[in-house]
Amino acid sequence: MNNGNQGVVKTIRADSRAYDSAFTAVKRLSNDAFNFKDQIWSVFRQNFKNSYYGAGLGVFWNFVLPLVPITVYLFLSTVRVIPSFDGVDSSTYLTFGVMTWFVFAGFVLTPINVISSRNQDAMKTSMPLIASIVSGFAELTFETFVRILLVLSIMIIMSCWPAWTAPGLFLVFMAAFFLFFGVGLIFGILNVIYRDVGRVVTILLQYGIFLSGVIFPFGDSPLVQLFSKLNPFAVFVESSRQIVFKGGLEPALMQPLIIWVVIGVFVFLLGCRLFHVMEHRIRGIL
Repeated sequence: MNNGNQGVVKTIRADSRAYDSAFTAVKRLSNDAFNFKDQIWSVFRQNFKNSYYGAGLGVFWNFVLPLVPITVYLFLSTVRVIPSFDGVDSSTYLTFGVMTWFVFAGFVLTPINVISSRNQDAMKTSMPLIASIVSGFAELTFETFVRILLVLSIMIIMSCWPAWTAPGLFLVFMAAFFLFFGVGLIFGILNVIYRDVGRVVTILLQYGIFLSGVIFPFGDSPLVQLFSKLNPFAVFVESSRQIVFKGGLEPALMQPLIIWVVIGVFVFLLGCRLFHVMEHRIRGIL
C-alpha cells in the first residue's frame, strides 16, 4: 500500500539469517563444518605441505617451530632463573604453562586471522568460512600435540608425574574453548570493520603471557589475587596446572572458574550468532 510517503524498502530473502537464534547459528555452523570435512582435511594437508615447501629440512620445520617459544622458557628454567613452584619442577611448570597459554591464545587468534585474510579457498569456492576456521584449528591441534610431546618428555626426564585427575585437563580446555573461541569470533568480525582490532589483540596477548601467571606465579596480595580472578587466561592456566599436578582444584579457584565457564557459554553463543549473521557480508556475497 502506498500512502504517499517515500520510504526505505527492506527486502528479506528467504535464506536471511538476521532472525536466526544463537542455537540455530551453532547448529548451522556445525553442519557446515561437518559437510565440508573433506575440504577441511584437504586444506590442512595443503597448508602443512606449503609450510615447508622449498625448505632443505622439509617437514622437520613443522615439528621444530612450534617448540621454539617453549624452549626459550625451558632454557630459563635450566639456568635457574626461575625456581620450582609448589613442588613442581620449574622446567615442567613453565613448559606446561606456556603450552596451555598457546592453546588458549590460539582459540582467540585463529578465527581472527582466518576472517581477516578472508581465506582464499573460501572466497574462490563455496567453502564456508567456518570450515576455514576449523582447518586453522586443525593446525593448532597439530602444534599443540607436538608441544605436549615435549612437555611429557620433560616430565619423564624430571620424574614429575601427573596426578590421577590429569585427564580432566580436556574438560578445562573445552571450557576455555567456549570462551576464547567466542571472543575470537567477535573480535574477528570487529577486525573486518576496524583493522586495528586484530593487531591490538595480538599485542595484548604477547604481553598477557606475563600477566597471567604463566611465567611467574601471582603474589599473595589481595589486589593481585583479585586481578588473577578477573583474568580468564590466568584462571584457566592455573586450573590446568592444578588439575594435572595437584589432583584437583583449590576451593579459592572454583568460584572464578565456574563464573568464567558460565560467561564462556554466553560469549560462545553470541560469537556464533554474530558470525553466522555476518558471514555473507564478510565474504562479499551481500
